[in-house]
Amino acid sequence: MNTQENKKSLEKKLIDDLSSIDIKSISTKEINFFHNKAILVTGVSGIIGLNLLFFFYKISREKEIKITIDGTYNSHLFNFVKKYFNKNKKINFIKIDLTEHKIKNNKKYDLIFHCAGYGQPSKFLRYKTSTYKLNSNVLMDLSNKLKKKGRFIYMSSTEIYSGNKKLCTEKSNGFTNTNHPRSTYIESKKFGESFIINCIKNYVIFRVCLTYGVGAKLNDERVLNQVILRSLKNKHIDVYGGLNQLRSNLYIDDAVIMMIKSIFKSSNQIYNISNHQMSTLGNIFSTISKLSKKKLINHGSKMKGSPSIIKISNKKILKFLNYKISTSLKGGLAKTINWYSNLIQYNKIS
Repeated sequence: MNTQENKKSLEKKLIDDLSSIDIKSISTKEINFFHNKAILVTGVSGIIGLNLLFFFYKISREKEIKITIDGTYNSHLFNFVKKYFNKNKKINFIKIDLTEHKIKNNKKYDLIFHCAGYGQPSKFLRYKTSTYKLNSNVLMDLSNKLKKKGRFIYMSSTEIYSGNKKLCTEKSNGFTNTNHPRSTYIESKKFGESFIINCIKNYVIFRVCLTYGVGAKLNDERVLNQVILRSLKNKHIDVYGGLNQLRSNLYIDDAVIMMIKSIFKSSNQIYNISNHQMSTLGNIFSTISKLSKKKLINHGSKMKGSPSIIKISNKKILKFLNYKISTSLKGGLAKTINWYSNLIQYNKIS
Protein backbone atom coordinates (compact mmCIF):
# COMPACT_ATOMS: atom_id res chain seq x y z
CA MET A 1 0.00 0.00 0.00
CA ASN A 2 1.50 3.36 -1.04
CA THR A 3 1.42 6.52 1.08
CA GLN A 4 -1.70 7.97 -0.57
CA GLU A 5 -3.63 4.71 -0.24
CA ASN A 6 -2.53 4.39 3.39
CA LYS A 7 -3.66 7.96 4.07
CA LYS A 8 -7.10 7.30 2.59
CA SER A 9 -7.39 4.09 4.58
CA LEU A 10 -6.56 5.91 7.84
CA GLU A 11 -8.97 8.74 7.00
CA LYS A 12 -11.74 6.19 6.53
CA LYS A 13 -10.93 4.50 9.86
CA LEU A 14 -10.99 7.83 11.71
CA ILE A 15 -14.27 8.90 10.09
CA ASP A 16 -15.76 5.48 10.83
CA ASP A 17 -14.77 5.90 14.50
CA LEU A 18 -16.54 9.26 14.66
CA SER A 19 -19.58 7.80 12.90
CA SER A 20 -19.86 4.68 15.04
CA ILE A 21 -22.29 5.98 17.68
CA ASP A 22 -25.18 3.53 18.05
CA ILE A 23 -28.45 5.41 17.63
CA LYS A 24 -30.73 2.41 18.27
CA SER A 25 -31.51 3.61 21.80
CA ILE A 26 -32.80 6.92 20.42
CA SER A 27 -36.49 6.78 19.46
CA THR A 28 -37.98 7.98 16.19
CA LYS A 29 -39.75 10.81 18.04
CA GLU A 30 -36.46 11.91 19.60
CA ILE A 31 -34.73 11.90 16.23
CA ASN A 32 -37.61 13.66 14.45
CA PHE A 33 -37.37 16.50 16.98
CA PHE A 34 -34.30 17.72 15.07
CA HIS A 35 -36.02 17.72 11.66
CA ASN A 36 -35.78 21.09 9.87
CA LYS A 37 -33.70 22.56 12.68
CA ALA A 38 -30.99 25.18 12.15
CA ILE A 39 -28.23 24.30 14.61
CA LEU A 40 -25.14 26.16 15.80
CA VAL A 41 -22.38 24.19 17.55
CA THR A 42 -19.54 26.24 19.01
CA GLY A 43 -16.26 24.46 19.63
CA VAL A 44 -16.96 21.91 16.91
CA SER A 45 -13.31 20.83 16.96
CA GLY A 46 -13.59 19.66 20.59
CA ILE A 47 -14.59 16.14 21.53
CA ILE A 48 -18.21 16.97 22.42
CA GLY A 49 -18.81 19.40 19.56
CA LEU A 50 -17.23 17.07 17.00
CA ASN A 51 -19.22 14.04 18.12
CA LEU A 52 -22.44 16.07 18.11
CA LEU A 53 -21.67 17.08 14.52
CA PHE A 54 -21.23 13.46 13.45
CA PHE A 55 -24.36 12.42 15.35
CA PHE A 56 -26.45 15.00 13.50
CA TYR A 57 -24.92 14.03 10.18
CA LYS A 58 -25.62 10.36 10.89
CA ILE A 59 -29.33 10.89 11.59
CA SER A 60 -29.64 13.21 8.58
CA ARG A 61 -28.14 10.51 6.35
CA GLU A 62 -29.70 7.38 7.83
CA LYS A 63 -33.07 8.77 8.95
CA GLU A 64 -33.50 11.45 6.26
CA ILE A 65 -33.71 14.24 8.81
CA LYS A 66 -33.15 17.71 7.33
CA ILE A 67 -30.67 19.65 9.45
CA THR A 68 -28.40 22.63 8.75
CA ILE A 69 -25.36 23.04 10.96
CA ASP A 70 -22.91 25.87 11.50
CA GLY A 71 -19.88 24.83 13.51
CA THR A 72 -17.33 27.26 14.92
CA TYR A 73 -13.74 26.44 15.78
CA ASN A 74 -10.75 28.54 16.75
CA SER A 75 -7.54 26.55 16.53
CA HIS A 76 -7.46 23.22 14.73
CA LEU A 77 -10.13 21.16 13.02
CA PHE A 78 -8.98 17.80 11.65
CA ASN A 79 -8.23 18.04 7.92
CA PHE A 80 -9.99 14.73 7.25
CA VAL A 81 -13.14 16.16 8.87
CA LYS A 82 -13.05 19.26 6.64
CA LYS A 83 -12.44 17.03 3.63
CA TYR A 84 -15.29 14.68 4.55
CA PHE A 85 -17.84 17.49 4.77
CA ASN A 86 -16.33 19.60 1.99
CA LYS A 87 -19.22 19.18 -0.48
CA ASN A 88 -22.01 19.10 2.09
CA LYS A 89 -23.95 22.35 1.75
CA LYS A 90 -25.88 21.72 4.98
CA ILE A 91 -22.72 21.88 7.10
CA ASN A 92 -20.74 25.10 7.33
CA PHE A 93 -17.51 25.56 9.31
CA ILE A 94 -16.66 29.00 10.69
CA LYS A 95 -13.08 29.62 11.83
CA ILE A 96 -13.34 32.35 14.45
CA ASP A 97 -12.04 33.43 17.83
CA LEU A 98 -15.34 34.03 19.59
CA THR A 99 -13.61 35.97 22.38
CA GLU A 100 -12.50 38.60 19.84
CA HIS A 101 -15.17 38.53 17.12
CA LYS A 102 -18.91 37.98 16.74
CA ILE A 103 -20.36 35.56 14.18
CA LYS A 104 -21.10 37.82 11.21
CA ASN A 105 -24.05 36.00 9.65
CA ASN A 106 -27.57 37.22 10.34
CA LYS A 107 -28.94 33.75 11.01
CA LYS A 108 -31.08 32.76 13.96
CA TYR A 109 -30.89 29.21 15.25
CA ASP A 110 -33.40 26.72 16.65
CA LEU A 111 -30.68 25.12 18.78
CA ILE A 112 -27.37 26.52 19.99
CA PHE A 113 -24.89 24.11 21.57
CA HIS A 114 -22.25 26.18 23.35
CA CYS A 115 -19.40 23.68 23.58
CA ALA A 116 -16.50 26.10 23.07
CA GLY A 117 -14.19 26.35 26.03
CA TYR A 118 -11.05 25.06 27.67
CA GLY A 119 -12.08 21.83 29.34
CA GLN A 120 -8.44 20.90 29.86
CA PRO A 121 -7.15 22.20 33.22
CA SER A 122 -3.73 23.12 31.85
CA LYS A 123 -5.42 25.26 29.19
CA PHE A 124 -7.99 27.10 31.29
CA LEU A 125 -5.18 27.85 33.73
CA ARG A 126 -3.19 29.27 30.81
CA TYR A 127 -5.94 31.16 28.96
CA LYS A 128 -7.72 32.79 31.89
CA THR A 129 -9.17 35.87 30.18
CA SER A 130 -10.53 33.81 27.28
CA THR A 131 -12.08 31.35 29.74
CA TYR A 132 -13.98 34.20 31.42
CA LYS A 133 -15.09 35.64 28.07
CA LEU A 134 -16.32 32.32 26.66
CA ASN A 135 -18.65 31.90 29.61
CA SER A 136 -19.86 35.51 29.77
CA ASN A 137 -19.50 37.94 26.82
CA VAL A 138 -19.56 35.18 24.18
CA LEU A 139 -22.50 33.45 25.82
CA MET A 140 -24.47 36.71 25.85
CA ASP A 141 -23.68 37.36 22.19
CA LEU A 142 -24.77 33.83 21.25
CA SER A 143 -28.06 34.15 23.11
CA ASN A 144 -29.01 36.93 20.69
CA LYS A 145 -28.74 34.47 17.79
CA LEU A 146 -31.40 32.18 19.24
CA LYS A 147 -34.84 32.08 17.62
CA LYS A 148 -37.77 33.19 19.77
CA LYS A 149 -38.70 29.57 20.52
CA GLY A 150 -35.14 28.29 20.23
CA ARG A 151 -33.26 26.33 22.88
CA PHE A 152 -29.82 27.06 24.31
CA ILE A 153 -27.71 24.06 25.36
CA TYR A 154 -24.78 24.92 27.61
CA MET A 155 -21.83 22.70 28.42
CA SER A 156 -21.06 23.50 32.02
CA SER A 157 -18.81 21.45 34.27
CA THR A 158 -18.93 19.37 37.45
CA GLU A 159 -15.88 21.41 38.50
CA ILE A 160 -18.42 23.79 40.07
CA TYR A 161 -18.81 21.18 42.85
CA SER A 162 -15.12 21.50 43.75
CA GLY A 163 -14.49 21.28 47.48
CA ASN A 164 -17.60 19.18 48.09
CA LYS A 165 -16.50 15.69 49.14
CA LYS A 166 -20.03 14.29 49.37
CA LEU A 167 -21.97 12.73 46.50
CA CYS A 168 -22.97 15.73 44.37
CA THR A 169 -26.43 15.99 42.86
CA GLU A 170 -27.65 18.88 40.72
CA LYS A 171 -28.78 20.61 43.94
CA SER A 172 -25.32 20.44 45.55
CA ASN A 173 -22.92 23.36 46.00
CA GLY A 174 -19.18 23.64 45.64
CA PHE A 175 -17.02 24.89 48.49
CA THR A 176 -14.20 26.86 46.88
CA ASN A 177 -13.27 30.51 47.21
CA THR A 178 -12.23 32.90 44.45
CA ASN A 179 -8.56 32.30 45.28
CA HIS A 180 -8.84 28.61 44.34
CA PRO A 181 -6.26 27.64 41.65
CA ARG A 182 -9.10 26.75 39.26
CA SER A 183 -11.42 29.65 40.12
CA THR A 184 -11.16 31.00 36.56
CA TYR A 185 -13.01 27.98 35.26
CA ILE A 186 -15.22 27.28 38.28
CA GLU A 187 -16.55 30.82 38.73
CA SER A 188 -17.00 31.50 35.01
CA LYS A 189 -19.07 28.32 34.62
CA LYS A 190 -21.22 29.39 37.57
CA PHE A 191 -21.75 32.79 35.94
CA GLY A 192 -22.66 31.10 32.64
CA GLU A 193 -25.27 28.94 34.33
CA SER A 194 -26.69 31.90 36.26
CA PHE A 195 -27.02 34.02 33.12
CA ILE A 196 -28.77 31.26 31.20
CA ILE A 197 -31.21 30.45 34.02
CA ASN A 198 -32.15 34.10 34.50
CA CYS A 199 -31.96 35.49 30.96
CA ILE A 200 -32.76 32.69 28.48
CA LYS A 201 -36.31 31.29 28.32
CA ASN A 202 -35.55 27.83 26.97
CA TYR A 203 -32.38 26.00 27.94
CA VAL A 204 -30.73 22.78 29.06
CA ILE A 205 -27.52 22.86 31.10
CA PHE A 206 -25.18 19.86 31.17
CA ARG A 207 -22.58 19.66 33.92
CA VAL A 208 -20.09 17.45 32.13
CA CYS A 209 -17.67 15.22 34.02
CA LEU A 210 -14.54 13.63 32.53
CA THR A 211 -15.85 12.78 29.07
CA TYR A 212 -13.36 10.93 26.87
CA GLY A 213 -13.17 8.95 23.64
CA VAL A 214 -12.84 9.28 19.87
CA GLY A 215 -12.41 12.82 18.59
CA ALA A 216 -9.74 13.78 21.13
CA LYS A 217 -6.72 15.63 19.72
CA LEU A 218 -3.08 14.70 19.99
CA ASN A 219 -2.41 17.85 22.04
CA ASP A 220 -5.17 17.11 24.56
CA GLU A 221 -3.48 17.60 27.93
CA ARG A 222 -6.02 15.81 30.11
CA VAL A 223 -4.48 13.06 32.22
CA LEU A 224 -6.26 10.10 30.69
CA ASN A 225 -5.42 11.12 27.13
CA GLN A 226 -1.81 11.86 28.01
CA VAL A 227 -1.41 8.43 29.58
CA ILE A 228 -2.88 6.77 26.47
CA LEU A 229 -0.52 8.74 24.23
CA ARG A 230 2.47 7.72 26.38
CA SER A 231 1.36 4.09 26.08
CA LEU A 232 1.49 4.39 22.29
CA LYS A 233 4.65 6.49 21.92
CA ASN A 234 6.96 5.33 24.73
CA LYS A 235 8.49 2.07 25.90
CA HIS A 236 6.78 2.49 29.27
CA ILE A 237 3.98 4.66 30.73
CA ASP A 238 4.91 7.50 33.09
CA VAL A 239 2.04 8.56 35.35
CA TYR A 240 1.84 11.49 37.75
CA GLY A 241 -0.81 11.39 40.48
CA GLY A 242 -2.11 9.42 43.42
CA LEU A 243 -3.36 6.11 42.11
CA ASN A 244 -6.15 6.01 44.74
CA GLN A 245 -7.87 9.13 43.39
CA LEU A 246 -11.40 8.32 42.20
CA ARG A 247 -12.69 9.26 38.75
CA SER A 248 -15.99 8.76 36.90
CA ASN A 249 -14.90 8.92 33.26
CA LEU A 250 -17.75 8.71 30.75
CA TYR A 251 -17.33 7.57 27.14
CA ILE A 252 -18.40 10.16 24.59
CA ASP A 253 -21.11 8.05 22.91
CA ASP A 254 -23.06 7.70 26.16
CA ALA A 255 -22.63 11.42 26.84
CA VAL A 256 -24.03 12.41 23.43
CA ILE A 257 -26.96 9.99 23.62
CA MET A 258 -27.97 11.25 27.08
CA MET A 259 -27.76 14.84 25.88
CA ILE A 260 -29.84 14.21 22.76
CA LYS A 261 -32.57 12.29 24.57
CA SER A 262 -32.87 14.83 27.39
CA ILE A 263 -33.03 17.78 24.96
CA PHE A 264 -36.09 16.20 23.37
CA LYS A 265 -37.76 15.27 26.65
CA SER A 266 -37.13 18.37 28.79
CA SER A 267 -36.29 22.05 28.97
CA ASN A 268 -35.05 24.43 31.69
CA GLN A 269 -33.22 21.63 33.45
CA ILE A 270 -29.71 20.98 34.76
CA TYR A 271 -28.21 17.50 34.41
CA ASN A 272 -24.97 15.93 35.53
CA ILE A 273 -23.38 14.06 32.64
CA SER A 274 -21.16 11.51 34.34
CA ASN A 275 -20.55 7.83 34.98
CA HIS A 276 -21.84 6.36 38.25
CA GLN A 277 -19.28 3.55 37.97
CA MET A 278 -16.25 5.13 39.60
CA SER A 279 -12.69 3.84 39.17
CA THR A 280 -9.41 4.75 40.78
CA LEU A 281 -6.74 6.30 38.61
CA GLY A 282 -4.72 3.20 39.42
CA ASN A 283 -7.37 0.98 37.85
CA ILE A 284 -7.71 3.24 34.81
CA PHE A 285 -3.95 3.36 34.26
CA SER A 286 -3.66 -0.39 34.83
CA THR A 287 -6.31 -1.04 32.18
CA ILE A 288 -4.43 1.16 29.71
CA SER A 289 -1.24 -0.70 30.62
CA LYS A 290 -2.84 -4.08 29.91
CA LEU A 291 -4.45 -2.97 26.65
CA SER A 292 -1.20 -1.43 25.37
CA LYS A 293 1.09 -4.05 26.97
CA LYS A 294 3.29 -1.29 28.44
CA LYS A 295 4.66 -1.08 32.01
CA LEU A 296 3.45 1.67 34.39
CA ILE A 297 5.92 3.88 36.27
CA ASN A 298 4.31 6.13 38.91
CA HIS A 299 6.16 9.35 39.84
CA GLY A 300 3.72 10.26 42.62
CA SER A 301 2.76 13.92 42.07
CA LYS A 302 -0.38 15.66 40.80
CA MET A 303 -1.46 18.89 39.13
CA LYS A 304 -2.02 21.86 41.44
CA GLY A 305 -5.64 22.19 42.53
CA SER A 306 -6.74 18.86 41.03
CA PRO A 307 -9.45 17.20 43.12
CA SER A 308 -8.67 14.03 45.07
CA ILE A 309 -12.30 12.87 45.04
CA ILE A 310 -14.99 13.52 42.46
CA LYS A 311 -18.33 11.94 43.40
CA ILE A 312 -20.99 12.96 40.92
CA SER A 313 -24.53 11.59 40.92
CA ASN A 314 -26.09 10.96 37.51
CA LYS A 315 -29.29 9.46 38.97
CA LYS A 316 -31.45 12.38 37.84
CA ILE A 317 -30.77 11.95 34.12
CA LEU A 318 -30.58 8.15 34.14
CA LYS A 319 -33.91 7.86 35.96
CA PHE A 320 -35.57 10.52 33.80
CA LEU A 321 -34.45 8.85 30.58
CA ASN A 322 -34.58 5.26 31.86
CA TYR A 323 -31.12 4.96 30.36
CA LYS A 324 -28.29 2.51 30.99
CA ILE A 325 -24.70 3.48 30.27
CA SER A 326 -23.58 1.10 27.54
CA THR A 327 -19.80 1.51 27.24
CA SER A 328 -17.57 -0.10 29.86
CA LEU A 329 -14.32 1.50 30.98
CA LYS A 330 -12.28 -1.19 29.23
CA GLY A 331 -14.35 -0.91 26.05
CA GLY A 332 -14.13 2.89 25.98
CA LEU A 333 -10.38 2.87 26.62
CA ALA A 334 -9.85 0.29 23.87
CA LYS A 335 -11.75 2.49 21.38
CA THR A 336 -9.80 5.58 22.46
CA ILE A 337 -6.45 3.79 22.16
CA ASN A 338 -7.43 2.61 18.66
CA TRP A 339 -8.46 6.18 17.72
CA TYR A 340 -5.16 7.62 18.91
CA SER A 341 -3.16 4.87 17.20
CA ASN A 342 -4.76 5.68 13.84
CA LEU A 343 -4.46 9.43 14.44
CA ILE A 344 -0.73 9.16 15.19
CA GLN A 345 -0.17 7.16 11.99
CA TYR A 346 -2.26 9.64 9.99
CA ASN A 347 -0.29 12.62 11.29
CA LYS A 348 3.00 10.97 10.34
CA ILE A 349 2.06 10.79 6.65
CA SER A 350 0.05 14.04 6.39
